[in-house]
Amino acid sequence: MISFRSFSLLILSFAALARAQTSIPAAAAPGDSSAEKILNLDSFVVTAGLDRKTAFELAQGTSILAGDELRRRAAATLGATLAATPGLSGTAFGPSASRPIIRGLGGERVRMLENGVGSLDASNVSPDHNVSVEPLLIERIEVLRGPATLLYGSSAVGGVVNIIDNRIPSAAPNAPFGGLAEFRYESAANERTGVFATGAGSNRFAVQVNGARTTTDDVAIPDYADPEHPSDRGTLPNSARSTSSASLGATAFGAAGTFGAAVSAYDTLYGVPVGEPIAIDLEQRRLDLRGELTRPFAFFKSAKLRVGVADYTHSEVDLDSGDINTTFKNQAYEGRLELIQQESGNLTGTVGYQIARSDFSAVGAEVVTPPSVTQSHALFAVESFKVNPALNFQFGGRYEFQSIRLGEVDEDLPAYPGYAARTGQKNTDHGLSVSAGAVYYPAKDYSLGLSLAYSQRLPAAVELFSNGPHGGTGSYEIGTTGLDHENSLGLDLTLRKRAGFVTGSAGVFVHQIDNFIFEQRDERRYFDDATGDLRNYPVPAGDEYLPVYQFVARDALFYGAEAEVQFHLIDAPGQRLHLSLLGDLVRAEQTTDDQALPRIPPARLGLGLGYEHGRWSLGTEVRHSFKQTRFTPEETETDAYTLVGIHALYRFADRGPGHPGLEVFARGDNLTDADARLATSFLKAIAPLPGRSFTVGARLSF
Repeated sequence: MISFRSFSLLILSFAALARAQTSIPAAAAPGDSSAEKILNLDSFVVTAGLDRKTAFELAQGTSILAGDELRRRAAATLGATLAATPGLSGTAFGPSASRPIIRGLGGERVRMLENGVGSLDASNVSPDHNVSVEPLLIERIEVLRGPATLLYGSSAVGGVVNIIDNRIPSAAPNAPFGGLAEFRYESAANERTGVFATGAGSNRFAVQVNGARTTTDDVAIPDYADPEHPSDRGTLPNSARSTSSASLGATAFGAAGTFGAAVSAYDTLYGVPVGEPIAIDLEQRRLDLRGELTRPFAFFKSAKLRVGVADYTHSEVDLDSGDINTTFKNQAYEGRLELIQQESGNLTGTVGYQIARSDFSAVGAEVVTPPSVTQSHALFAVESFKVNPALNFQFGGRYEFQSIRLGEVDEDLPAYPGYAARTGQKNTDHGLSVSAGAVYYPAKDYSLGLSLAYSQRLPAAVELFSNGPHGGTGSYEIGTTGLDHENSLGLDLTLRKRAGFVTGSAGVFVHQIDNFIFEQRDERRYFDDATGDLRNYPVPAGDEYLPVYQFVARDALFYGAEAEVQFHLIDAPGQRLHLSLLGDLVRAEQTTDDQALPRIPPARLGLGLGYEHGRWSLGTEVRHSFKQTRFTPEETETDAYTLVGIHALYRFADRGPGHPGLEVFARGDNLTDADARLATSFLKAIAPLPGRSFTVGARLSF
């Protein structure tokens, strides 16, 4: 149960934001992390689809992580990088695999994008599959909360995370040649990382080369990994990783528009700390194309084309024998055409078309899902109508068609109620999503956003056709072939303030989801490892078995609140002191019987203090996660914990705006060596977060 005290603190934050007096902040200094964070409300949100709309002007909840704040929070995984953002958590399947969760919704319900195109990996299929992206090469992350994300897919009922980098140069360079190099060391995992990014070109052509390499040992933890089996203390077994990534891109700039392309490679080998010596050997090869026509035509002032093509493979390897247990492959592409309308009176907007295809297969000893080809087509539109200077309406719709065709289905699969997959079976479906919202400006530098969205999420192949053992989750997973749409009705209310002594945002939300699909444990049957059969409980003594989980649909309700507020105690040229307060909470339950849903994050509160003076930047933060007392019968309870961190940065010389020259940085995390276990993790009972750690590094811009 969420405590009244934690809820009250969030409401007080909201009230402080609403009561704050308005004034104009000092201009942002180059590289000033606090100023960057304040001005993020005035940053254009590429992911929104509405031409030149800022976070301050959007109806739905939006977060932007960029600049010094992003570089400071960059971690091994995207989930860990975004962990301190209100409303976001991660799957935390060990230190090397963590996918973002938005307001308690993850997996298929959170759309992962790279420069506006799907990540085209297998991270949505299982929590032990990492997102194929290098956080240290990211320039900007945009998070759109809630289901009003009509440009990118009906599956995004939780929201969208768009990872933006410069693999395809987006603008002509300011100098003929430039770049950066970074080296860092982290103590908990003995992590050694090197990063480089270089670019060259002219006002007509630009080339960009990026790369990164990371190697770690097993991660240090505060105490026992599994207190019930105290054999490993101080180190999380099988948690080391080695990762390499590289990209080469180029863009041509012309009078009528631009066209660019990039090829990239991502390779990683990381241990999966499930108690067995299993590692994932993952690689992705990817081609991205981006074109933009800036010359007006017909009813449109510009057009944007985005295409991504990827060949993804990962093998689950037995480290003792070197044998490959299972190999997953995903050959996929996604393309989207956006047409930005010319202004017609007070109406602006974007219409478009999206196509996507995924050829997914798994071969080996643990085949959870039969091979399948998923293809989708969609038409979408998002519009904005300015009623008057104080009121703006935003609305849109998306129609999506999806087909799933199965490959060969093993005829010897165990029979199970609700499962009826067969070789060559084709499943076709369609869904409609609509949204409407309003942004009201009650006073200077204030905005109030209200968003109402109805969306239909089409079931994924893994939810319909799974039937097999899954080592990553330690279970036998079974789909339900006849699952219907998920129907989501969501309401979001967000208040923002962008200038003055207090800045930030706070919001509340409620989502009713009919036919919410999740895995529920079968209390009657188990999977017998020795015979490959499904049997009725009890399990004979000494037998090895897996619990059975089936994808089922139940009506569910999600509701909660989130806030991030900054108090600017000192705001003078060359000197800033700001206090940050953040918090979030989400409650999720089945509406028929008020039963908890699995792996829902508990309430959190955070407090931070940042100080900048001259070339110095210093800060500390405390984040408290409350005890999660609502969980399903098969889950373990997670205790409350508090994480304390510090950070410092010094710039030796400036080379002008955006080019800080040489800087050195240091960071300390979990300084109290707290035993922290995430309620959202499948491995919470055996894999805590890293213990006390220190990071030092240097970054050179040239």
